[in-house]
Amino acid sequence: MPTAQQAIKSVSEPSDPGLAGLLRGYRFRVCETAEAARKALDIRRRVYVDASGYRLPIPDAYDTRSWFLLAEEDHSGQPVGSMRLTPRFAGPLEAEEYFTLPRELRSPWAVEINRFAILPAYRKGKLFLPVVSLGLFKLVMRFLQTLDAEHMVIASKPERVWTYEWMRFKRTGLTARYAKLDYTEHELLSYDFRRAVTILEGHPFRDFFVELEYSEVVMPTCAPALGLGMGGNDEAFQFQASA
Repeated sequence: MPTAQQAIKSVSEPSDPGLAGLLRGYRFRVCETAEAARKALDIRRRVYVDASGYRLPIPDAYDTRSWFLLAEEDHSGQPVGSMRLTPRFAGPLEAEEYFTLPRELRSPWAVEINRFAILPAYRKGKLFLPVVSLGLFKLVMRFLQTLDAEHMVIASKPERVWTYEWMRFKRTGLTARYAKLDYTEHELLSYDFRRAVTILEGHPFRDFFVELEYSEVVMPTCAPALGLGMGGNDEAFQFQASA
């Protein structure tokens, strides 16, 4: 198995001239209805509970104050991937069950990314990362940009840390075993969103994450209510769709 440094080197070398059509065939959106959120939760259930055997409640308490992201096949509308974004202004992050956050991550405008789930048939492709994965992270970048988020926070299993390092997440050196995920070890990483342009200088996918716009990435006109009918905050946060 390659080391993290070897993996990062191997995926950083190519310069792909086809970035403009990278997400073709998929659609990525922030869930704006309870029905869409249920589709995102169903993907999570199929990946975390049915496939991996974790004994997770779905939905859980954090879902009542989170946004949901959904990846779908464009032609069929078939849901294939999902993520959850939990803003810290709505309450403590799930990571805070296990970690004492560094001071700079205790901002109300820190957002945790977790419950990342992709159906098995969509986890491989011609690229080092699945298109579905890249599309969801492009949506994360675009959506959090509109919200003026300051930091992204993610807890990763050791074998996946290199993926986030490649995206220029910073390792905090903090590790903990997640009881609700069968006590598997996780490492805390963060990303200073205010420095996104600088952080990605020289990155082979800088234009993908920072410059290029994709019709496949569908932005809402305002940030949907947290929780979407699961007892969460009904407030929506206004922003300009073109921001």
